[in-house]
Amino acid sequence: MTWLAVAVVTVTTVAQFQQTRAAGQIAQGESKVQAKAEELAAVQREGDRKARLAEALASQNALAGAGGIAAFEGSPLTILKADVKAEEVATERDQFQTNLSVMTGLARGSIARKQANTAANIGLLRGGAKAVAAADN
Repeated sequence: MTWLAVAVVTVTTVAQFQQTRAAGQIAQGESKVQAKAEELAAVQREGDRKARLAEALASQNALAGAGGIAAFEGSPLTILKADVKAEEVATERDQFQTNLSVMTGLARGSIARKQANTAANIGLLRGGAKAVAAADN
């Protein structure tokens, strides 16, 4: 009966070990997917900003032309430069926030995997101890 108990403890321990390690791999994989989604969202936001800037440029150009001012001269040029600068600042801020989110997400996934691996190893050791105790009985 003791060998049967040892076998049951061993099989259970190995199964728990594999499950815990797999959970860590899944957590890390999810963090990679989330990081990629964040990067794609940043690209979309950048496209939206560029579209708004192009729309503002066209609007200012039309308004200046209707007022008899040549495009890219005087006030319209000043307004355009201010808009471009504001969009550049927004882009830099968004890139920083995106990079921070990506690095944080990847770090969390890596930590989750390491924690799962550690828990799996501890479980394996505990299972080994139980198997030894069962064999002694």
